[in-house]
Amino acid sequence: MIERRAFVQVAALAGIAGPAAWARAARASGRGTGSCRFGLVTYLWGQHLPLPELMTACEATNLEGVELRTTHRHGVERSLDGKARQQVRERFADSPVEIVGIGSNERFDSPDPAKLAAAMTATRQFLDLSADIGASGVKVKPDNFHRGVEREETLEQIGRSLRELAPYAADRGQEIRLEVHGQCADPKIIADIIGRADHPAVRVCWNSNPTDLSGAGFVENYQLLRPYFGRTLHCRRLDTNAYPFMDLVELLDRDNYDGFVMLEAHSQPPRHLTSALGNQRALFDRYRSAAATPASRTPGRVAIAPGRWNRNHLEVTIDGSPFATCRIGNQNPCLYPLYAPGQRLVVRGYPMELRDGEATDHRHHRACFFAHGDVDGHDFWHGKDCRIRVRKHAIDGDTLRFTADWIGPGGKVATEERSMRFSGDAGRRRIDFDITLTPVAEQMIMGDTKEGTFALRVAPSLRLRGQHARGRIRNAEGLKDNACWGKRSPWVEYEGPVGGRMVQVRITEDPENPRYPTWWHARDYGLFAANPFGRSDFERGADEMPMTVTKSEPLRLRYTVDLSTGIRAG
Repeated sequence: MIERRAFVQVAALAGIAGPAAWARAARASGRGTGSCRFGLVTYLWGQHLPLPELMTACEATNLEGVELRTTHRHGVERSLDGKARQQVRERFADSPVEIVGIGSNERFDSPDPAKLAAAMTATRQFLDLSADIGASGVKVKPDNFHRGVEREETLEQIGRSLRELAPYAADRGQEIRLEVHGQCADPKIIADIIGRADHPAVRVCWNSNPTDLSGAGFVENYQLLRPYFGRTLHCRRLDTNAYPFMDLVELLDRDNYDGFVMLEAHSQPPRHLTSALGNQRALFDRYRSAAATPASRTPGRVAIAPGRWNRNHLEVTIDGSPFATCRIGNQNPCLYPLYAPGQRLVVRGYPMELRDGEATDHRHHRACFFAHGDVDGHDFWHGKDCRIRVRKHAIDGDTLRFTADWIGPGGKVATEERSMRFSGDAGRRRIDFDITLTPVAEQMIMGDTKEGTFALRVAPSLRLRGQHARGRIRNAEGLKDNACWGKRSPWVEYEGPVGGRMVQVRITEDPENPRYPTWWHARDYGLFAANPFGRSDFERGADEMPMTVTKSEPLRLRYTVDLSTGIRAG
């Protein structure tokens, strides 16, 4: 969830950053003002409320529309007679809350002809109901694939069913809103179905699913389906890290989307529904205000200072906002925490601290660190009987420098000189690393192993695998996800949602590094490492290629870590 401090700030905006405020900011910036509105789907919040209480809750929290999910207590169903339908219509006509549509559970995937026919009949009846009460459309589902039935056959059946229903909807001034749902939730599949339906009355109801972030990525998937959006799209609770709702609102604003963003909170109704709805409304208005105000690209002021409670924690800020903490008193120096703009944590907390939703494997993966598994036969990667001890450090404006001893069971093996230059602005953070490793003896061998070397262990939502995984990986050559592991490339990037925005974490290596471009130990569970010493592991069957480092020719490695936020194609 969004941190409480930020959430309190959001709640405070409820009275000062409403529609007028964000519209003024948008006009001043020259960006699209948009006109999208915020409403509620009565699944699951609102499911137990009679219609008058439901409308009162929406009116009290400035929600502008409602989609009535069928079978819920509001009682707006196909069984209503003409008089009752007219009463519903009049009730909404007298309210600032618009009845936007009916949320049905009808779907067109069943191989059973009788079930398909029933779904078609029910959808026509819901279209009649929607028109009679003054709404503009009915939400339906595609939905799943079935054993023994070819996918192509199912897709054709769904498309054909929608194509058959479309004229009926158009004659009544209605949209059929195909929810991005079920096993058809891949945006490419939805686009395929829309193409088969081929009628302007068949629209897409974007559903804010994890699959929106996979494959081609969030922006490309949005752009694929955006031409087919209807008057509604669904969002989950806005105070969550699991989806880039701030970026979604920004895209809608840029496109001047004039429909409804409908809250479909996937949790049981809160005890204080009105308060919860008001908080969601305040967040939505904050996101619109942020979308209307472009982020400053003026370089920020960097400050580095010892921590208040721990002098071995050197804290880096930009314009007073936390950026990173360099922990020089650990067994291996590391950067934790490490934030993208907006104080969005991009690295795992374990083993420095335990955070909800994080895995506790690989204790030696310490946020952002530098180590190797075979340094003259010593394992500094796992840290068994080895440590990297910072002997001295210095702060020079925006740059932190330190000298560290690499100490094995028999004594010091090497000396490390490291500098880290910090920079950034409102939308980006950057660290330039310059690392030199010099042997104590006349020479030492950097062994050939995948266990290294310049590494990050990313936050749960940036991973590809795991409970909270929403991320993807790409490299400079255009490879994606697990295909990036073991490949050589000038840079690799992880992307995923953190704190309601898309965050990109990229490591780029300097062309002067030995063995450029390096191999990448980029794993789906979140380890992200540049390793020029692991050819035999990465190129299976290749000969080992250790590197000899001498006092006169020490090992020098330079990397840049870029942390950025916001929507970006590609």
